[in-house]
Order: sequence, then structure tokens, then C-alpha cells
Amino acid sequence: MLLAKPLIVDSMQRINPTLVLDLGCGKCNFSRKFIEKGIPVTGVDKESITESHDNFTFVQQDILDFKFELKYDLIMGTGILHFLKREEAHQLIEKMQKNTLPGGFHFLICMSNEEKPDNKIHFYPDKEILNKLYSDWEIIHNTPCLSKEHGEPKHQHKILVFLAKK
Repeated sequence: MLLAKPLIVDSMQRINPTLVLDLGCGKCNFSRKFIEKGIPVTGVDKESITESHDNFTFVQQDILDFKFELKYDLIMGTGILHFLKREEAHQLIEKMQKNTLPGGFHFLICMSNEEKPDNKIHFYPDKEILNKLYSDWEIIHNTPCLSKEHGEPKHQHKILVFLAKK
């Protein structure tokens, strides 16, 4: 199985946004590149991990409660959807799609259904579910991968790296 990093790097190189929303931003590991380029980024996380500055606006809030007031040309959700119930994840994706500008992108890193195949409550998608949810988008990547090794003991997760253009 492929490692995720090359696909993540390729995805980031394809995107040239002017306004970014990073849902579940954490420490902004994925949106930092855009912040450093001076691109306005809004990061939403329920944990107070970071703070607003310059072109970065931090909103401490559950991503399900976030009120979309703008339309973005990049919405990111990395490692967040498996915390949501299936119905919540579907509703959030629908809200994200409505608030993405034409030609804009969604970049998702999801725990794959291969990670927890028997989980009937939370959102662990397979490729087909994402293809269906994004059936009217151009899907650039929807690839099963392995995460980088982390934790103690060292382990990896089965994930999907997903990039789609509206």
C-alpha cells in the first residue's frame, strides 16, 4: 500500500487558493503553507491550540457548529471525519460543498473503512462512498494509503487521501 506523503505533497502543489478554511485545524500542519504565503486562512477547532494572527483567523468551535459566512476556494478536513457520526459527516460535507467556490477544492484525509470495517456509527468511508458524495466534482485523488508511523508503540493507519475540484 502507498504511503500518504507523496499524494499529500502532490495535492498541495495542485492547489493555489485565495481563501482557505481548515476544519479541525489543530496546529495548522496542513494549512501552514498557505498562512506563510499570506493567504487568508480560517482555522476551526474545538481545542484552543492556536490563536489568530496576521492572515490567520482562529475560531474555537465544534466544526459542526461553524457558521459558513463566506465561500472558500479550499476547504480542508484532515483526520476529522471519523470522529463524526455518518449522518453528521454527510451533512458537513454537503455544507462544505455549498460553501466552495466554483473551481475550488476539498482536501480530505480520512480514516478508511479498512481501519475499522465494522464501525456502523462513525464515518470511515471507502473510495466508493467518497466518489458518490462527490459525484459532480472532478476527483483528482481518492487513494487508499498508509499514514506515517507515529505513537508508542509505532503504528500506521489505513487512510484515504482525497482531493476534488468543484
